[in-house]
Amino acid sequence: MNWSLIGWIFIGVSAILLALFTFLFRSGKGYPIRKTEAVEAYKGSQVASIEEGRARQVLLGESFWTYVYPGLGLQALTIVPKLLDLETAVDGGMSLSGGDGSLAVFARQIVDGRYQDGFSTKLSPIGVRTTLPGVTPLSLTAGLLSELSLRPYGSLALLGHYGPAALLLAETVIDKGGRVLGTAGTLAAQAALFPSIQNLLIGEMTYMLPGLFKKSTGHQAAWLTEDILRVLLILGLIVGAILKMIGVL
Repeated sequence: MNWSLIGWIFIGVSAILLALFTFLFRSGKGYPIRKTEAVEAYKGSQVASIEEGRARQVLLGESFWTYVYPGLGLQALTIVPKLLDLETAVDGGMSLSGGDGSLAVFARQIVDGRYQDGFSTKLSPIGVRTTLPGVTPLSLTAGLLSELSLRPYGSLALLGHYGPAALLLAETVIDKGGRVLGTAGTLAAQAALFPSIQNLLIGEMTYMLPGLFKKSTGHQAAWLTEDILRVLLILGLIVGAILKMIGVL
């Protein structure tokens, strides 16, 4: 059996399906893919917080880069543009916080770049704040705990790289009636948050968040293609196992 040929066949099928579904979704003939209740609940908490005049906090992580969990800082920053819209800027109640100067600087650049065309910052002198509560995990936790205790927060999003101390932040917001969305973080953080918060996303769902917040044709087509390829792979493994058992392979 030529395994190289099988690999090229899968690549070809993937390309054809991706092109086909991109055309179908672009023409409006597709259907919603990957609707996640955790993300929908977080979106609802954003709207409710704006209506109730409550603040919203987004933690971008303790550090921009780590050797054990590389890429989580970039993952958090890719979600930031999806959280920004006209209502968010005019309301002025959202804060983006990080424990690394690089995260704060990049987040500030994303915020400024998002509104530099077609939007006057004079309409919203407060806008979206970017803060650096602490430069170490412990000082970051202490700084955010103080901030979250000063006034009621309607929502908290935990993104990027963070440790189990994030549980203290989540409980502070939950105790005041807010909602918490947890994603990524270290394995210890995921274990600490799992029994305490309802909306916790781990694994591949973490890297799907930008598309889950604001779906596009590319996201929809890629997810549907991925689902079909998974089914084909599972069926192929089953057929291969049966052929092996009867001695064909």
